Amino acid sequence: MLRSLRLSVDTLLPEESPRRKVVQVISVVLLFEGLSVVALYSYFGLTLGAVSIALGLILMLLLHGRVPLREDSSEPLGLRLLPRIFSVLGGEYVVMFLGVLIIALVVVFNTFVSSRPDYGDVDMITILLGVLIAAYPMLSKIALVETSFALWFIGLVFLFLAAPQAIAAVTGSADSSGVSSWYVKYMLAAPFAEALNLLGIQASSIGNLVTIQFQDGTFHSLTISTYCAGLYSFSIFLSAFISFVLVFEKLPTRILAIVVALGLLAAYLGNLLRMILIGVVGYYEGMDALLWAHKNIGWMIFLLWSTVFWYLIFKYVVRSGGRVTSKSSGPSSD
Repeated sequence: MLRSLRLSVDTLLPEESPRRKVVQVISVVLLFEGLSVVALYSYFGLTLGAVSIALGLILMLLLHGRVPLREDSSEPLGLRLLPRIFSVLGGEYVVMFLGVLIIALVVVFNTFVSSRPDYGDVDMITILLGVLIAAYPMLSKIALVETSFALWFIGLVFLFLAAPQAIAAVTGSADSSGVSSWYVKYMLAAPFAEALNLLGIQASSIGNLVTIQFQDGTFHSLTISTYCAGLYSFSIFLSAFISFVLVFEKLPTRILAIVVALGLLAAYLGNLLRMILIGVVGYYEGMDALLWAHKNIGWMIFLLWSTVFWYLIFKYVVRSGGRVTSKSSGPSSD
């Protein structure tokens, strides 16, 4: 059955066509955006993440792409760097050991050291990184491109998101830089309060604190934390896009700059919209509903805008003809 499905997919999406590459990238994005949703899970997000993971795995299983080469017959930078890094570290077995060691350290820290033994977002991202590092030497022999993209993606998410939080937790430091405070105060708290006022909801902001008068007349103060500041959506967007460029498609510098700027703008506006919707829900439905929206609505908005963003990127790749082809072929054609 799987063989017949693969034959059908090969007919619909020929090996050398840009269409096939686009669907391959979609499968990876579905898989690892799903993993991200599960890692930072909420009640609704957990189910959504599981569905995204399942769809990504099914597509990857059906497509199972070969090693891509660019028109100049050189491997993408992302595929060349990983073997060199692992070689410097000591080879495949050392890499597998390091992956297992990372997982073990998280488990030991949470069990015996941490005052909060439950597994949070940083723990889940770190465990995912350890699993990928440990499995990379084996999985890369089966699906090099997808596995490399996955490792770059989770590795960058760890670097941008998990590592700073882990360091802050260990050292007891907090993010109180002037730039961060300015951003939260003027780019989030103030616009958030102003938007609610425009909607007829009385609100005011002082620093990172926003006070809202609910429909029943009660006042509630909301503190804008690191999560509310959009760090997660910024980190995941940058990680996915950098991984895409490293492994799949080398975009022209001008296009690269435009896409990054638009992506960051979309992440910012999506996060601001999230905050406004949370405030509106709280105003009409109360604090319990506000807390539910705070846990769940962010991933709905994130997946919505990121889906539109990736659709536009894929459309550009197809229109440009694509620069990634299979190892045994010349330049790709549709």
